[in-house]
Amino acid sequence: MRRMVLLLVVLGAACASADMVVERWGAGVRVQHPGTLAFKDLGAKGMALALDLSALPRGARVYRARLVFEREGMYGRAFEIAPAEGGEALKLVPPWNRWFNATALVAAWAKAGKTKAELLIRRSPNFKREATFLEVAYEGKLAEKPPQVSDLKGFYRAGQVFLTFREIEDLSEGKDDYPWGALIKKSSGYNVEMLKPKDEPREVRYRVYRAEKPITAASIGEAELLAEVVPGSRFNTRQVRRIWTGEQTPSLLDEKFLAVRLAVEDGKPLPTGIGKYVHTVARDGHGYYAVVAAVNGVENTLEVPCVGPIAEKVAPPEPVLYKEVVSEVREREKKLQYVQRWYNWYVGPPLSHIPLCYDVVVGHCPERLRKPAALYIHRGHSWIEEPEPVGPRVTEGLDLAHCSDAPNAFWMGLNEACHTLMGVEEGRWQPFPQRRQEALIEWLDRAFAVDRERIVVALGAWGMMEFTKPDIYAWLHGWGMPEVTKGFQAWQRACGVWGGTQPYANRPNEENPFWAQDYTRYILENPTKETPFFDIHMGWGAHFTEMGWPPWPRFLRAMIDTKRPFVFRWQVRPEKRPAIRKSMSLPAFGNCSLDDNPGVGDLNNGENFHAQLNGYLNWDSESIVDEAGRWQMTVWLDESAPLPECTVDLTPRRCQKFKAAPSQSVKWSNSLGDKELQSGAATADKWGLVTLQRLLVSKGKHRITIEARP
Repeated sequence: MRRMVLLLVVLGAACASADMVVERWGAGVRVQHPGTLAFKDLGAKGMALALDLSALPRGARVYRARLVFEREGMYGRAFEIAPAEGGEALKLVPPWNRWFNATALVAAWAKAGKTKAELLIRRSPNFKREATFLEVAYEGKLAEKPPQVSDLKGFYRAGQVFLTFREIEDLSEGKDDYPWGALIKKSSGYNVEMLKPKDEPREVRYRVYRAEKPITAASIGEAELLAEVVPGSRFNTRQVRRIWTGEQTPSLLDEKFLAVRLAVEDGKPLPTGIGKYVHTVARDGHGYYAVVAAVNGVENTLEVPCVGPIAEKVAPPEPVLYKEVVSEVREREKKLQYVQRWYNWYVGPPLSHIPLCYDVVVGHCPERLRKPAALYIHRGHSWIEEPEPVGPRVTEGLDLAHCSDAPNAFWMGLNEACHTLMGVEEGRWQPFPQRRQEALIEWLDRAFAVDRERIVVALGAWGMMEFTKPDIYAWLHGWGMPEVTKGFQAWQRACGVWGGTQPYANRPNEENPFWAQDYTRYILENPTKETPFFDIHMGWGAHFTEMGWPPWPRFLRAMIDTKRPFVFRWQVRPEKRPAIRKSMSLPAFGNCSLDDNPGVGDLNNGENFHAQLNGYLNWDSESIVDEAGRWQMTVWLDESAPLPECTVDLTPRRCQKFKAAPSQSVKWSNSLGDKELQSGAATADKWGLVTLQRLLVSKGKHRITIEARP
């Protein structure tokens, strides 16, 4: 574990001449200047937002001004807000994008002594007018200070600064372990980001600041506001237990379930009353950090707890261990341990659309772990918001489980505007889960050493973006779903999680998730691009009659036509299947005479998802010859095949050395033992792929040889 340096807290003394005062102007409650913000509809021009700033001292120095709106739903159209008299539109403040920066504008109004001001909202989504406010931090005299946080601590670890502090109110009443039933009654709900505050009888928040010099009461106005933290930030709101009550009825919250606590240091879940914030550093250097309490927006800027200087270095964020579960497994008569480690991983853009904490689970058998180790990535029931790790087992590799986005967008990512004030047409769809997964692979490689030749993904029922990355993944198994074409579990969900099709209508294809998710299109348009081996099978609660099945026959046909290595419902027992490595050549079987008829996508047609394609075929991965000008592989029918032999087309794929030029002639043979059963010539197609058609394969071991003609 890396050395962590705790830095002493420095309390800045109050400046005798002036304070930084933070106050709100608005129409509703929890503002210091009520009735000072009003809207007027202007028809096609939009609406006017009128402000009465007579309470802002004339000529006051303005440190910060935030214009805050409350919008419901995942997505909405963009705001366009500008001064009524003209000027640049206000811009959102990243990475949260939940308030507009009005600092320069309000500073100009204050300097000019303007008591009445107006903004023009040219366009906007639906929002709660009564919840809108302008918050101004200015130089003045703080009339009444709220209580202040205490015990502020900070340290650097793997590209991040971790801050902890004692909150001014303890939701868990002095108890480290606290039941969800009691916790949720003190909140207005929860999501994967946080406990949603009830804000009764008052709103409490914690403001986090950063600067490159000590932050005191005299200098806090110059510091950068990083974030606003809600009460109860020590709780993991992904790990919530719900009681299943039936397929068609809502599940119930398990009120007796003890809330899971987050950790910022390995093996140390946060205790009662402690809040936290994790900041990912943007550049190398040194920083000072302060956390102050804010009640109804008013900050205690007279007593400023500060830590620093903290040495900062840009580096990939690494998960923090919060619990370890050890299980006993058996290998014949020998008892082994399977160690499952649960981590909190705090990341922001570009790994997530806003800063969030994700759960990560890594399992392994220490006594059997190889170095480098194969990596098995397991999704499980893909719609849930927490990891579903593989169970304890004897393994020589590593098991990884992690979280998708919430809501799950087929493990393909969300539009970055999700749950922000950014318009969906302004935001970009980004593959956040795939970026996180690839970052986790790099982390595991640093921590354990990963065998890059043996990375496999258990896809579950949704999403198969890994299919386009043969440079990372050796093979995939699961359902995946090649297109989101119909059904409430597919098309309707896609429209919801991505904000509909219209925002992407005029964008480049690579920025359109509906285009990217069509993997039938992908393989047809890219016949020469290799793909991981795909073991397609049912499982993980896919609801096949409601999602996913209609596009499958088209996808399977495209897999055969573009000569891809795959099997649909493999009938070969797992222990008899070949070992598959990323840089190992694979056989692409097609048009097998034992194939079933999957139909056309209608469940009343064909054998639908009960069909098998290439299901009885097997090969030896240890005796493959992949050389310049020569390729060999041993193939056979599994003993479970209903007939003693079959015919099948075979195309070598993912070859490392064997290459054929378009239209090049090759000779081939099919031998069983010492007997040559078939031989002939074949011509590479326009992409350089060599296909042996109607190859005879029985339950004996057939040695297939392809050689380039001189």
